[in-house]
Amino acid sequence: MTLIDGLFVNKGGGAVLFRYLIETIMQRPDKDKFFFLLDPRFGIPASLTGNYLVIHNNTSERKKFYKKHHHSYRKVLCFANTPPPLKMKAEVYTYFHNQKLLEAPGKKFQKMFWSQYIKYLYVKVNAANTDYFIVQTKHMVDGLVEVGLKNRKHCLTIPFYDDTKYVAPDVPFEKRRKDEFVFISNPTPQKNYPALLDAWEELYVRGLTPTLHVTIDETAPAFTERVKVMNERGMDVVNHTYIDPRELYYTCPYLIFPSLMESFGLPLIEAAESGMKILASDLPFTYDVVTPSLVFDQSKPSAIADAVVKAMNTPDLPFPTVVTTNHVHELIDLLAREN
Repeated sequence: MTLIDGLFVNKGGGAVLFRYLIETIMQRPDKDKFFFLLDPRFGIPASLTGNYLVIHNNTSERKKFYKKHHHSYRKVLCFANTPPPLKMKAEVYTYFHNQKLLEAPGKKFQKMFWSQYIKYLYVKVNAANTDYFIVQTKHMVDGLVEVGLKNRKHCLTIPFYDDTKYVAPDVPFEKRRKDEFVFISNPTPQKNYPALLDAWEELYVRGLTPTLHVTIDETAPAFTERVKVMNERGMDVVNHTYIDPRELYYTCPYLIFPSLMESFGLPLIEAAESGMKILASDLPFTYDVVTPSLVFDQSKPSAIADAVVKAMNTPDLPFPTVVTTNHVHELIDLLAREN
């Protein structure tokens, strides 16, 4: 039997991917070969029946589980960046999808990275307990090797995502709402909201008021207040807090993506498959998944503003192309295969 350990997966992009992985496994004839360890905060998919266990999401409970059951599994996939707490006879894979952990060693003296650095140290201590790290992109392999978690021989690149969720509607680009830009993201520091909002202020100074759609929740009251003030001054920033991305991806022309770091950049793929043009950070994670329509220096609000102006004034701006593919069945076959 194969153990899929998702104990620390409960929200965000990791939860979206994990749910998709579970649903795909549950459609297979060999689904009973898989057992899932789940975080209590993760909503149990309807497709799961008795082949799962929910335990408290802490390291001590996880260690107890492994000590009791480590002889029960032939293969193990740990899905939340963290290898098992002990060495096993089973073949072990750890899906690593948090670039912040790779950034932490070089920024450990910055307060915002302290907690990530502690998590990185925990992963490093247990790195010998996994045979392979699996990642979504080449730049994540580079990061794992650079911080010494594994050598390249033991890093596998197996990207996966739900490639059926976003299908471009039969609406010509030129008939979409004019000069509207979308950034669907939570307001964490790596998403670079300050620079994006600064860019919209600069556009206003230039006499331009394109619409910016954002999703800033209650965890960032300073940003929500800033958006309120910007609108009162005459700018057009729409904060949806939460919205199904398709409601905007299918009706707006541009995705603007100023993120500073991404392990995969799934919104770039979703936007491209929805028929949008993409303005994105000039960083490796962008090129790992798409060829964008336009790139900018994400550290400079003026450069972001320049890209917006260029997009609005360039009717023949190229559409992006997706350069990665969904390998979910390759991943599951690897876990199901008899050695």
